[in-house]
Amino acid sequence: MIRSMTGFGRAQVAGDKALVSVEARSVNHRHLDIALKLP
Repeated sequence: MIRSMTGFGRAQVAGDKALVSVEARSVNHRHLDIALKLP
């Protein structure tokens, strides 16, 4: 029986004036937690 689930993903897009980077990870969580880092 599987008792642990881990996921990770990262994406990055560069435009003329901005760079957007998204990172998502999960380790046995049932909740959504969003954090934004802005300059």
